[in-house]
Amino acid sequence: MNDKKNDKIINLACKSGCGTCNEKSTDAFIENIEEEIRQENWQRLWDKYGKFITYASCVILAGAGIYGMWQRQDMADREAISAKYTEVQMNLMSGNPGIALNQLREISNVSKKEYAILAKLEYASILRDQGDKKALAEFKSIYSDQKAHELYRGIAYIFYVNAALDLMTQAEIVTALPEFIKDLKANYKCKAWDIMAKESLAFCYIKQGDKESAKQTLTEIAKSTNVPEAMLERCKILLHSLEA
Repeated sequence: MNDKKNDKIINLACKSGCGTCNEKSTDAFIENIEEEIRQENWQRLWDKYGKFITYASCVILAGAGIYGMWQRQDMADREAISAKYTEVQMNLMSGNPGIALNQLREISNVSKKEYAILAKLEYASILRDQGDKKALAEFKSIYSDQKAHELYRGIAYIFYVNAALDLMTQAEIVTALPEFIKDLKANYKCKAWDIMAKESLAFCYIKQGDKESAKQTLTEIAKSTNVPEAMLERCKILLHSLEA
């Protein structure tokens, strides 16, 4: 088909007196015709899609610029939060928990979710160390937050149980223990915080007076692999005291 088209063009060129019909001039003439056709095709494409292409290019360039600005701002925000955490630790080491609590409350209001939750966890832990029952509400707000990552919610619940055993009255503990035991057995089996949950479960059994269940749970921990040394030592001490 293309050969016939080229022959037709050559014949027309010869008839119109375009010059000599040797092979070189014919090739040059054909190239000129094809170039004009390509230009016309590109022009039609540009007339049809030119505005869209320009708009899309602007959007891509703007998006790349905004993403770069976001990355720089995100890094600056994280560095600022990290610096505040350093100040918190220094105040805690210097015996200024009041200042540290205010700083942690400020960090807990930042938009970076992971930093906010870590600040809330540490805030609640300081309150617990001070014997303040407000720690329970702080831990509860974290594990009740459906938007928080499961890991944070899990550790917050375990901390909540341990804090409750320390801060609740005996009557409150007796009422809460069945729910604590049920949750720890059902929700944290073979999860990331499994070992810590088992230790908390053993404490609940001890508070409940169920020594056999406590011994069984502590034995499971002692036989587990990759148990932190401090936790393993606690298990051995508790087992020894229960058996005695």
